Amino acid sequence: MEFAIKFEFKTSNNKAEYEALVLGLRMAQDTGASHFLAYSDSQLIVKQVNGEYKAKEESMVQYFQQIKELKTKFKSFQLQQIPSEENVKADSLSKLASALEDCKTRRITVQHLLQTRIPLDIQPISSNNNDWRTPIIRWIDEGHLPGIDGRPPK
Repeated sequence: MEFAIKFEFKTSNNKAEYEALVLGLRMAQDTGASHFLAYSDSQLIVKQVNGEYKAKEESMVQYFQQIKELKTKFKSFQLQQIPSEENVKADSLSKLASALEDCKTRRITVQHLLQTRIPLDIQPISSNNNDWRTPIIRWIDEGHLPGIDGRPPK
């Protein structure tokens, strides 16, 4: 399940990561999921949630407690750290949520087009003239590269 969150309040990166994880757990629970697997590029959050680091700041402790409780609703729970450069989907979703700032009252659907809906008007290249295009056209049509096919270039 993928989702984007637009925070309507100021927050830190770590708190945003925790908010996203809490929301993801609740959404997974609401859909009836029995297993939960999530990825994060935040070493701090992953290690706190997995018990390798202790949450010290009060707000982090509160987030940790919420997640600890929500984890019990699943047969399995995994939160894995991934390098930031592999977190492209999450970065794209966060940019999408930020870009939609002016679109709060509208629903926006993203369409993926695999090809153009209008026919392309492609004109054949005429090589009646012997100019700079001739070797390029011969290479495209016949696979002959100037000076490579045994003949010197003109």
